[in-house]
Amino acid sequence: MKLLLVAIAIAIAPAAAQLDGSFTLRSTERDDRINLNLQYDGNSNYGRTLERSALSDVNRTGDRITFTMRREPGTFKFDGRGSLERASGWYDFEPNSSFRQEMERLGFRNIDSKDLFVFALDDLTAARVNQLKALVSNELDTDELVRLINHGAGVRYIQAMTDAGFKKLTSEEYRRARDHGVSADLAREMADLGMTLPLDELIRTRDHGVTPDYVRAMRAAGFKVELGEMVRARDHGISTDGLRRMRELGYRDLPLSEYIRMRDHGVTADFIESMSAEGYKNLSPAELVRLRDHGVTAGYVRRIKEMLKETPSVEQIIRMSSGGDITRFR
Repeated sequence: MKLLLVAIAIAIAPAAAQLDGSFTLRSTERDDRINLNLQYDGNSNYGRTLERSALSDVNRTGDRITFTMRREPGTFKFDGRGSLERASGWYDFEPNSSFRQEMERLGFRNIDSKDLFVFALDDLTAARVNQLKALVSNELDTDELVRLINHGAGVRYIQAMTDAGFKKLTSEEYRRARDHGVSADLAREMADLGMTLPLDELIRTRDHGVTPDYVRAMRAAGFKVELGEMVRARDHGISTDGLRRMRELGYRDLPLSEYIRMRDHGVTADFIESMSAEGYKNLSPAELVRLRDHGVTAGYVRRIKEMLKETPSVEQIIRMSSGGDITRFR
């Protein structure tokens, strides 16, 4: 009797609501891939880069194009204008109630049509859900699974991070890493540079803009410093291009802390070049810092030179900029 009641309940349960919205499609530099963007509910956008082979039943009549994308959670049907190079129009999404029932058997409750839409766009399958459950250390529910996918931390991302050595983390940790732009490729590149970092340190490194390219460029410039020093340099606006220019201007072999000090005081390669153009070449870092601290610019120096009809010393310029008696320098 109980089995009969369950069967009746399933039979009379309302079908998952069909969804629709607008779409745009653009080809990528790779001929076998496309960018597909779907607008949902008038104000939400979902974008994915897909293999062209994901689209089936492609039919063109004049400038009208229709095609289908079938996924386990449901089927997208598109009707628009253009081609697979560039198109726009409308889509319908028909959820798959059988997939919803399969997900419920896996422990995921209260799945609605919007959830199935998200799952389908990410090409989620029952097998991938089981894979994901085995990869994370915590239990997943429907809301967390949707969050992972919406944050770009689906099964492919978590599997890649696991393969890179970040195993059995919580779904929140994987999601946080993805939000901060940490990828498996980043972790491997940093490890190849001798920096095998725990996740929190990798996130911190990424947040501060210390990329593998930055590390390589710093080392090529002769700085064999610890990661913490590179983070500090990046935080203080030290770029590898700026360092290269400073070294070309003759400021070589300074400790990284000295470049940071000069940058903090506004001594840039442009400032050094402008002072050099006024005849002040090979100034020491200390002299450059003092000039900047007193608000000295190349334009100010030029006016002083025109007034005095000579080239004053750095000390004279600083005194004049501080309101000193200009007459004794004539």
